[in-house]
Amino acid sequence: MSFGVSRITARRALGELEKKGLVTRHRGKGTYVAMRSQAPEFPKFTGSLDELFMVGRAAVVKEANVEQVPVPPRVRTALQLEGSDTTVTRIQRVLLLNGKHHSYVQNFYPQSIGKKIKKEDVLRYPLSELLEKRFAKPIIEAHQVIEATVADTELANRLEISFGSPVLYVARTLLGQKGTPIGFTQAYYRGDSYRLSVTLVRKGRNRSKSWRSVAYD
Repeated sequence: MSFGVSRITARRALGELEKKGLVTRHRGKGTYVAMRSQAPEFPKFTGSLDELFMVGRAAVVKEANVEQVPVPPRVRTALQLEGSDTTVTRIQRVLLLNGKHHSYVQNFYPQSIGKKIKKEDVLRYPLSELLEKRFAKPIIEAHQVIEATVADTELANRLEISFGSPVLYVARTLLGQKGTPIGFTQAYYRGDSYRLSVTLVRKGRNRSKSWRSVAYD
């Protein structure tokens, strides 16, 4: 070879670069330098759509899978699907930020949207941008439920953490125009990927004073 190393050594080196999110490898096509935007060292977690878009643009997709699956009960409820809708499109991704494992995300879309999404699109573009720019499905609202959980064996392997490590779980329903559900997300974030700090002030008069959040950090 040109640099005097064996094919086995070259493969191992490329494998390490892929783990760090520096390159992406596609079977039958080759290895490419990963295009990454500047990401914050410690992302803030406020749950805003602006933050969601920022992370999507900065993240590198390490793994991606697009498939048609039977509708899980929770997804059927979130997307308000009819009984005749038996399948949805599920997109599974492992995302890296600053070369480190950041999150494992499952996105579910009704077939009217999901069948238009190809794996090569998922590897190149944030899903939020695909929805809004390519499919003309603007995101008007996002309803979230945030929970603390721990990593099982599969999740630990995907995020490269130990079994039982703390994980932040977010269930997110995206709503479009007229409140129509256009997507449902189940995201698992490494416990060391986010922090949430809230400033509370007490407002009101005398006994009616109540605590309200005024700032996130």
